[in-house]
Amino acid sequence: MFKKIVSSLPFSPALVEQLSFYAKRLKNEEATRKMGLIFTALALIVQSFAVFQPPENANASSANDFIRGGFSTKAEYIAAYEANTGNIKDLFTAIGITLQDLQSTKDGTWNSLKDGGYTWGHLSRLSYAQGERSYTVPTSSGGSTTFYYRPLRPYDTLAYTIKYGSTYPVLTGRTASGMAFALMKACGNLLLKVSPPPVRCSNGMTGTYPHCVTPIKMCTIAGKTNIAATDSRCTANVVTQCSSLAVDKILTNYQFTTNASPSNSKAISAYKYIIKRDGKVIETKTITSTNSVNLYTYTQSQQGSYTVEASVITPSGAQISPNCVKAFTITAPNVCPQNPKLLQSSPECQPCPGNSTIWINDQQCSAQIVQTKTAANLTQNNADAQTVVAQPDDKILYTLTAQNKGLAPTPFTFTERIDDVEEYANVLDAGGGTQGIDPQTKTAVITWPQVTIQPGQKVTRMFTVQVMSTIPALATGASNPSSYDCRMSNTFGNNVTIAVACPVQKQVVETVATELPHTGPTDNILISGIALAIVVFLYARTRQLKTEVRLIRRDFNTGTI
Repeated sequence: MFKKIVSSLPFSPALVEQLSFYAKRLKNEEATRKMGLIFTALALIVQSFAVFQPPENANASSANDFIRGGFSTKAEYIAAYEANTGNIKDLFTAIGITLQDLQSTKDGTWNSLKDGGYTWGHLSRLSYAQGERSYTVPTSSGGSTTFYYRPLRPYDTLAYTIKYGSTYPVLTGRTASGMAFALMKACGNLLLKVSPPPVRCSNGMTGTYPHCVTPIKMCTIAGKTNIAATDSRCTANVVTQCSSLAVDKILTNYQFTTNASPSNSKAISAYKYIIKRDGKVIETKTITSTNSVNLYTYTQSQQGSYTVEASVITPSGAQISPNCVKAFTITAPNVCPQNPKLLQSSPECQPCPGNSTIWINDQQCSAQIVQTKTAANLTQNNADAQTVVAQPDDKILYTLTAQNKGLAPTPFTFTERIDDVEEYANVLDAGGGTQGIDPQTKTAVITWPQVTIQPGQKVTRMFTVQVMSTIPALATGASNPSSYDCRMSNTFGNNVTIAVACPVQKQVVETVATELPHTGPTDNILISGIALAIVVFLYARTRQLKTEVRLIRRDFNTGTI
């Protein structure tokens, strides 16, 4: 339109009025473009604040976090690892994740449906039936600490996340053995696709941590057994010869313990055993060893009269002694009635106090405390609180039960974590318990005095909470998805989860926010930059047209056109 007016102006001077009208329009358009430019620039400034100093969530950290409040860069996490924050270095060492593995991690995402796996934390969140397990590791400062891992999928509670899963920003990596892992940026917690390997005991110990034992080495001197190898009698200086031989029976096994008395341990090269039954050689065994004590386990169940002759092999030949020839007879063994693997004379052969037919160290002879919990909504006709939605001011009665299904009495302390419950309810009656803070986890708990539970006895404790009159509309926790998730969840043996009638606006906003595309700071800055470039171009174009109109009007007034 502008070109048409300008080109026709020399032939039709009356068009100058339309040019004036066009100039006024351009002036108004310039003002509009200028306002748009100002607001776009302000929006970009605000966006930059959100990028370089992002807002902190109302519940951005939790005692469950490996790193309180999460982390932004890989360097931050490595610094926390090297400082052993929250004993995460001890945990990673036990699992097999090294510093090099952490340095090789890359930015990525982890989806609870696609990737699945387990999320780790310092606190117990679910029940054993829901898949939660504890994991105790030794600490570098001595002692031990316990972590908990549970499936990631139960945290998907919205319709969208149940169908598509939740996506978490993470650092992803693999160990030298090929095990995939991830580190959640919102809390620093570990994600694994598989359950962790068992923790090994330290060198020189056997078992699975924390149930490690140090094997006691024994020796036999002058026919006396059960003498610790550290005893001075086992390490005394003697001459190079076979000094003693002991025969110990364990069920159908016979342990031959040979003691040599060398002036120099290098003088011993091997031990030789010749076994006879009723005067006939039935086995010859040579064991290479330079130790002054040798053990050989001989398995035999056939009855008869046996003789074993032990000799010490030295550079000078086989060294024998009358002390190293022993006779023994195999007869029907007298075994422990409660445990056939023990001799009846063993000091461990004792019956269980609660059942004389069971061995005292049998698993069935121990105390077995079974913990259960129920919840009733008193306001809604005592209905099972898990089957109805808790409304404002509803009163809920929790019942904790501990039953000893074992055969031995045991002391027990009722402890109930209520940190998740207190997000939507207040304790109305602690039922004789004491409200406080767990010194280790820093979370709210109710504890009752210790009691002794007899075999078969069942003990209960109860407490009542009341849902708040105004249910908070705070957003779901950034580091802890179970925080402010419109559910009150806690575990005492089994898990009890009660739905809460959260405000509609919270449910709508979180549902929409979950379904919207997840753009990061880079995407936001890029989109804002493109919008700013477009607005600047339009404003500059309007200024250019305005200048051109002004020049044309001047030329027209001077008669140039």
